[in-house]
Amino acid sequence: MLASVAISTPSHAHDALPIALSLDQTGPSDYSLRARFPPAIPEMMRPQLDVAAPCKTVGRKAAIIQVRCPGERPPSAVTLAWPGAAGNAPVLLRVSYANGQSATLVSPPGAGRLELPGRQTRASVFAGYFSAGLDHIFGGADHLLFLVCLVLIARRPKRIAWTVTGFTLGHALTISLATLGLLLVDSGVVEVLIALSIVFVAAEVARGPGNSMSWRMPVLVAALFGLLHGLGFAGALREIGLPTGEVPLSLTAFNLGIEAGQLIFVVGLVLAAALARVLVGRFFSQPATRWQQPGLAAWPIGIVASLWFFERLHSL
Repeated sequence: MLASVAISTPSHAHDALPIALSLDQTGPSDYSLRARFPPAIPEMMRPQLDVAAPCKTVGRKAAIIQVRCPGERPPSAVTLAWPGAAGNAPVLLRVSYANGQSATLVSPPGAGRLELPGRQTRASVFAGYFSAGLDHIFGGADHLLFLVCLVLIARRPKRIAWTVTGFTLGHALTISLATLGLLLVDSGVVEVLIALSIVFVAAEVARGPGNSMSWRMPVLVAALFGLLHGLGFAGALREIGLPTGEVPLSLTAFNLGIEAGQLIFVVGLVLAAALARVLVGRFFSQPATRWQQPGLAAWPIGIVASLWFFERLHSL
Protein backbone atom coordinates (compact mmCIF):
# COMPACT_ATOMS: atom_id res chain seq x y z
CA MET A 1 0.00 0.00 0.00
CA LEU A 2 2.76 2.44 0.95
CA ALA A 3 4.68 1.83 -2.23
CA SER A 4 1.69 2.41 -4.48
CA VAL A 5 0.86 5.65 -2.71
CA ALA A 6 4.43 6.91 -2.81
CA ILE A 7 5.11 6.35 -6.50
CA SER A 8 1.70 7.06 -7.99
CA THR A 9 1.86 10.83 -8.31
CA PRO A 10 4.25 13.66 -9.20
CA SER A 11 5.07 16.83 -7.31
CA HIS A 12 1.55 18.22 -7.45
CA ALA A 13 0.08 15.07 -5.94
CA HIS A 14 -2.25 16.98 -3.67
CA ASP A 15 -4.10 18.62 -6.55
CA ALA A 16 -6.63 16.22 -8.03
CA LEU A 17 -7.98 19.17 -10.02
CA PRO A 18 -11.10 18.62 -12.10
CA ILE A 19 -11.78 19.15 -15.76
CA ALA A 20 -13.95 22.27 -15.55
CA LEU A 21 -16.73 22.59 -18.14
CA SER A 22 -19.20 25.46 -18.40
CA LEU A 23 -22.32 25.44 -20.57
CA ASP A 24 -23.88 28.90 -20.96
CA GLN A 25 -27.10 29.70 -22.79
CA THR A 26 -26.41 32.57 -25.22
CA GLY A 27 -29.75 32.59 -27.06
CA PRO A 28 -33.10 30.78 -27.18
CA SER A 29 -31.52 27.80 -28.98
CA ASP A 30 -27.81 28.58 -28.65
CA TYR A 31 -25.27 27.52 -26.05
CA SER A 32 -21.54 27.94 -25.54
CA LEU A 33 -19.54 25.04 -24.07
CA ARG A 34 -16.15 25.95 -22.61
CA ALA A 35 -13.51 23.62 -21.20
CA ARG A 36 -10.59 24.19 -18.87
CA PHE A 37 -8.21 21.29 -18.38
CA PRO A 38 -5.76 20.91 -15.48
CA PRO A 39 -2.06 21.16 -16.48
CA ALA A 40 -1.53 17.50 -15.56
CA ILE A 41 -3.54 16.39 -18.63
CA PRO A 42 -1.46 16.87 -21.82
CA GLU A 43 -3.29 18.11 -24.90
CA MET A 44 -3.02 14.77 -26.71
CA MET A 45 -4.80 13.02 -23.81
CA ARG A 46 -7.69 15.46 -23.52
CA PRO A 47 -11.17 14.20 -24.40
CA GLN A 48 -13.16 15.41 -27.41
CA LEU A 49 -16.22 17.28 -26.17
CA ASP A 50 -19.64 17.20 -27.79
CA VAL A 51 -23.35 17.41 -26.96
CA ALA A 52 -25.98 14.70 -27.21
CA ALA A 53 -28.53 14.67 -30.04
CA PRO A 54 -30.69 16.40 -31.11
CA CYS A 55 -28.41 19.33 -30.25
CA LYS A 56 -25.52 19.87 -32.65
CA THR A 57 -22.10 21.47 -32.59
CA VAL A 58 -22.07 24.38 -35.03
CA GLY A 59 -18.61 25.78 -34.33
CA ARG A 60 -15.34 25.06 -32.56
CA LYS A 61 -12.61 27.48 -31.58
CA ALA A 62 -9.85 26.37 -29.20
CA ALA A 63 -11.60 25.20 -26.03
CA ILE A 64 -14.96 26.81 -26.91
CA ILE A 65 -17.76 24.94 -28.69
CA GLN A 66 -20.87 26.60 -30.11
CA VAL A 67 -24.02 24.49 -29.77
CA ARG A 68 -27.50 24.81 -31.30
CA CYS A 69 -30.59 22.92 -30.10
CA PRO A 70 -33.86 22.57 -32.06
CA GLY A 71 -37.10 23.86 -30.61
CA GLU A 72 -35.38 25.85 -27.87
CA ARG A 73 -34.84 22.64 -25.89
CA PRO A 74 -31.71 22.59 -23.69
CA PRO A 75 -29.01 19.94 -24.26
CA SER A 76 -29.69 16.66 -22.48
CA ALA A 77 -26.05 15.67 -22.00
CA VAL A 78 -22.41 16.54 -22.67
CA THR A 79 -20.19 13.72 -23.95
CA LEU A 80 -16.44 13.19 -23.54
CA ALA A 81 -14.63 10.91 -26.00
CA TRP A 82 -11.26 10.01 -24.48
CA PRO A 83 -8.40 9.30 -26.94
CA GLY A 84 -7.22 6.30 -24.92
CA ALA A 85 -7.74 5.17 -21.37
CA ALA A 86 -10.12 7.43 -19.46
CA GLY A 87 -8.39 10.08 -17.39
CA ASN A 88 -8.20 10.15 -13.60
CA ALA A 89 -9.46 13.72 -13.11
CA PRO A 90 -13.02 14.33 -11.92
CA VAL A 91 -15.27 16.33 -14.24
CA LEU A 92 -17.17 19.44 -13.18
CA LEU A 93 -19.97 20.86 -15.33
CA ARG A 94 -21.63 24.19 -14.58
CA VAL A 95 -24.77 25.05 -16.53
CA SER A 96 -26.15 28.61 -16.72
CA TYR A 97 -29.48 29.34 -18.39
CA ALA A 98 -30.69 32.66 -19.78
CA ASN A 99 -33.45 32.87 -17.14
CA GLY A 100 -30.84 32.99 -14.37
CA GLN A 101 -31.17 29.37 -13.27
CA SER A 102 -28.02 27.31 -12.92
CA ALA A 103 -26.89 23.82 -12.01
CA THR A 104 -23.61 22.17 -11.05
CA LEU A 105 -22.75 18.55 -11.77
CA VAL A 106 -19.67 16.78 -10.39
CA SER A 107 -18.84 13.47 -12.05
CA PRO A 108 -16.23 10.86 -11.04
CA PRO A 109 -12.94 10.49 -12.98
CA GLY A 110 -13.12 9.13 -16.51
CA ALA A 111 -16.75 10.07 -17.14
CA GLY A 112 -17.83 9.63 -20.75
CA ARG A 113 -21.24 11.26 -20.48
CA LEU A 114 -22.68 13.89 -18.16
CA GLU A 115 -26.46 14.00 -18.04
CA LEU A 116 -27.75 17.50 -17.48
CA PRO A 117 -30.11 17.58 -14.52
CA GLY A 118 -33.61 18.74 -15.31
CA ARG A 119 -33.88 20.03 -11.78
CA GLN A 120 -31.03 19.95 -9.30
CA THR A 121 -32.09 18.47 -5.97
CA ARG A 122 -30.37 18.79 -2.61
CA ALA A 123 -29.70 15.06 -2.72
CA SER A 124 -27.90 15.34 -6.07
CA VAL A 125 -25.84 18.29 -4.80
CA PHE A 126 -24.83 16.34 -1.69
CA ALA A 127 -23.98 13.19 -3.65
CA GLY A 128 -21.91 15.12 -6.19
CA TYR A 129 -19.80 17.01 -3.65
CA PHE A 130 -19.41 13.96 -1.38
CA SER A 131 -18.05 12.08 -4.38
CA ALA A 132 -15.72 14.99 -5.20
CA GLY A 133 -14.31 14.93 -1.65
CA LEU A 134 -13.82 11.18 -1.80
CA ASP A 135 -12.09 11.41 -5.19
CA HIS A 136 -9.83 14.20 -3.98
CA ILE A 137 -8.54 12.40 -0.89
CA PHE A 138 -7.65 9.28 -2.87
CA GLY A 139 -6.08 11.43 -5.58
CA GLY A 140 -3.75 13.17 -3.10
CA ALA A 141 -0.78 10.91 -2.37
CA ASP A 142 0.93 13.57 -0.26
CA HIS A 143 -2.08 13.81 2.03
CA LEU A 144 -2.23 10.01 2.35
CA LEU A 145 1.48 9.77 3.19
CA PHE A 146 0.98 12.36 5.91
CA LEU A 147 -1.78 10.17 7.35
CA VAL A 148 0.58 7.18 7.27
CA CYS A 149 3.06 9.10 9.43
CA LEU A 150 0.34 10.13 11.88
CA VAL A 151 -0.67 6.47 12.28
CA LEU A 152 2.97 5.45 12.82
CA ILE A 153 3.32 8.07 15.55
CA ALA A 154 0.00 7.38 17.29
CA ARG A 155 0.33 3.55 17.01
CA ARG A 156 -2.47 2.50 19.38
CA PRO A 157 -6.03 2.37 17.97
CA LYS A 158 -7.55 4.85 20.44
CA ARG A 159 -4.66 7.26 20.01
CA ILE A 160 -4.86 6.91 16.22
CA ALA A 161 -8.57 7.78 16.35
CA TRP A 162 -7.95 10.94 18.39
CA THR A 163 -4.99 11.99 16.24
CA VAL A 164 -6.89 11.62 12.96
CA THR A 165 -9.84 13.47 14.54
CA GLY A 166 -7.55 16.38 15.40
CA PHE A 167 -6.27 16.44 11.84
CA THR A 168 -9.86 16.38 10.56
CA LEU A 169 -10.95 19.31 12.72
CA GLY A 170 -7.95 21.34 11.60
CA HIS A 171 -8.44 20.94 7.87
CA ALA A 172 -12.26 21.19 8.08
CA LEU A 173 -11.83 24.68 9.56
CA THR A 174 -9.47 26.02 6.90
CA ILE A 175 -11.39 24.35 4.04
CA SER A 176 -14.44 26.35 5.09
CA LEU A 177 -12.62 29.64 5.70
CA ALA A 178 -10.59 29.51 2.47
CA THR A 179 -13.48 28.36 0.27
CA LEU A 180 -15.70 31.17 1.56
CA GLY A 181 -12.95 33.70 0.84
CA LEU A 182 -12.26 34.50 4.50
CA LEU A 183 -8.68 33.18 4.34
CA LEU A 184 -6.58 33.75 1.23
CA VAL A 185 -3.14 32.15 0.86
CA ASP A 186 -1.04 31.55 -2.25
CA SER A 187 -1.71 27.97 -3.38
CA GLY A 188 1.89 27.44 -4.53
CA VAL A 189 3.23 28.32 -1.09
CA VAL A 190 0.66 26.02 0.50
CA GLU A 191 1.78 23.08 -1.65
CA VAL A 192 5.44 23.68 -0.70
CA LEU A 193 4.55 23.74 3.00
CA ILE A 194 2.42 20.60 2.70
CA ALA A 195 5.42 18.71 1.29
CA LEU A 196 7.59 20.11 4.09
CA SER A 197 5.04 18.95 6.69
CA ILE A 198 5.42 15.38 5.41
CA VAL A 199 9.21 15.64 5.67
CA PHE A 200 8.81 16.82 9.26
CA VAL A 201 6.53 14.00 10.45
CA ALA A 202 8.55 11.40 8.52
CA ALA A 203 11.68 12.60 10.36
CA GLU A 204 9.82 12.31 13.67
CA VAL A 205 8.87 8.71 12.86
CA ALA A 206 12.44 7.89 11.76
CA ARG A 207 13.89 9.22 15.04
CA GLY A 208 11.47 7.10 17.04
CA PRO A 209 9.61 7.82 20.29
CA GLY A 210 11.03 10.73 22.22
CA ASN A 211 10.18 13.86 24.12
CA SER A 212 9.20 15.97 21.11
CA MET A 213 5.73 17.49 20.82
CA SER A 214 4.83 15.12 17.97
CA TRP A 215 5.18 12.10 20.26
CA ARG A 216 3.86 13.72 23.44
CA MET A 217 0.88 15.53 21.88
CA PRO A 218 0.15 14.01 18.46
CA VAL A 219 -3.46 15.25 18.48
CA LEU A 220 -2.35 18.88 18.78
CA VAL A 221 0.35 18.51 16.14
CA ALA A 222 -2.09 16.80 13.78
CA ALA A 223 -4.64 19.58 14.27
CA LEU A 224 -2.06 22.29 13.55
CA PHE A 225 -0.88 20.60 10.37
CA GLY A 226 -4.51 19.96 9.48
CA LEU A 227 -4.96 23.72 9.20
CA LEU A 228 -2.27 23.73 6.52
CA HIS A 229 -3.59 20.72 4.60
CA GLY A 230 -7.08 22.21 4.64
CA LEU A 231 -5.79 25.11 2.55
CA GLY A 232 -4.70 22.58 -0.06
CA PHE A 233 -8.12 20.94 -0.08
CA ALA A 234 -9.76 24.35 -0.40
CA GLY A 235 -7.80 25.03 -3.58
CA ALA A 236 -9.42 22.00 -5.20
CA LEU A 237 -12.87 22.99 -3.95
CA ARG A 238 -12.47 26.51 -5.34
CA GLU A 239 -11.74 24.95 -8.73
CA ILE A 240 -14.98 22.98 -8.49
CA GLY A 241 -16.97 25.92 -7.18
CA LEU A 242 -20.03 25.96 -4.93
CA PRO A 243 -23.62 26.07 -6.27
CA THR A 244 -25.51 29.26 -5.48
CA GLY A 245 -28.01 28.68 -2.70
CA GLU A 246 -26.46 25.39 -1.57
CA VAL A 247 -23.12 26.55 -0.17
CA PRO A 248 -23.47 25.03 3.34
CA LEU A 249 -24.74 21.71 1.95
CA SER A 250 -22.05 21.35 -0.71
CA LEU A 251 -19.27 22.39 1.68
CA THR A 252 -20.47 19.88 4.27
CA ALA A 253 -20.73 17.12 1.66
CA PHE A 254 -17.19 17.79 0.38
CA ASN A 255 -15.81 17.66 3.93
CA LEU A 256 -17.68 14.43 4.67
CA GLY A 257 -16.35 12.88 1.47
CA ILE A 258 -12.80 13.68 2.56
CA GLU A 259 -13.42 12.26 6.05
CA ALA A 260 -14.94 9.08 4.60
CA GLY A 261 -11.88 8.63 2.39
CA GLN A 262 -9.55 9.19 5.35
CA LEU A 263 -11.45 6.66 7.44
CA ILE A 264 -11.31 4.01 4.71
CA PHE A 265 -7.58 4.58 4.21
CA VAL A 266 -6.63 4.58 7.91
CA VAL A 267 -8.71 1.49 8.71
CA GLY A 268 -7.17 -0.31 5.73
CA LEU A 269 -3.69 0.73 6.86
CA VAL A 270 -4.22 -0.52 10.42
CA LEU A 271 -5.66 -3.83 9.19
CA ALA A 272 -2.75 -4.29 6.76
CA ALA A 273 -0.25 -3.65 9.58
CA ALA A 274 -2.01 -6.16 11.83
CA LEU A 275 -1.96 -8.77 9.06
CA ALA A 276 1.74 -8.14 8.45
CA ARG A 277 2.53 -8.72 12.14
CA VAL A 278 0.62 -12.02 12.08
CA LEU A 279 2.45 -13.21 8.96
CA VAL A 280 5.85 -12.22 10.35
CA GLY A 281 5.11 -14.08 13.57
CA ARG A 282 4.03 -17.17 11.66
CA PHE A 283 6.91 -17.44 9.20
CA PHE A 284 9.82 -16.35 11.41
CA SER A 285 10.87 -18.35 14.46
CA GLN A 286 12.57 -15.29 15.96
CA PRO A 287 10.62 -12.02 16.21
CA ALA A 288 11.63 -9.99 13.17
CA THR A 289 11.77 -6.80 15.17
CA ARG A 290 14.03 -5.06 12.67
CA TRP A 291 11.37 -5.24 9.96
CA GLN A 292 8.62 -4.09 12.33
CA GLN A 293 10.26 -0.76 13.09
CA PRO A 294 8.09 2.17 11.89
CA GLY A 295 11.24 4.12 11.09
CA LEU A 296 11.85 1.89 8.07
CA ALA A 297 8.67 3.17 6.42
CA ALA A 298 9.56 6.77 7.27
CA TRP A 299 12.67 6.84 5.07
CA PRO A 300 10.99 6.33 1.66
CA ILE A 301 8.18 8.68 2.70
CA GLY A 302 10.67 11.36 3.68
CA ILE A 303 12.65 10.96 0.45
CA VAL A 304 9.54 11.25 -1.74
CA ALA A 305 8.28 14.25 0.23
CA SER A 306 11.69 15.95 -0.05
CA LEU A 307 11.55 15.58 -3.84
CA TRP A 308 8.06 17.09 -3.83
CA PHE A 309 9.31 19.97 -1.67
CA PHE A 310 12.14 20.94 -4.03
CA GLU A 311 10.01 20.49 -7.16
CA ARG A 312 7.23 22.66 -5.78
CA LEU A 313 9.69 25.24 -4.49
CA HIS A 314 11.27 25.40 -7.95
CA SER A 315 7.87 25.93 -9.59
CA LEU A 316 6.94 28.96 -7.42
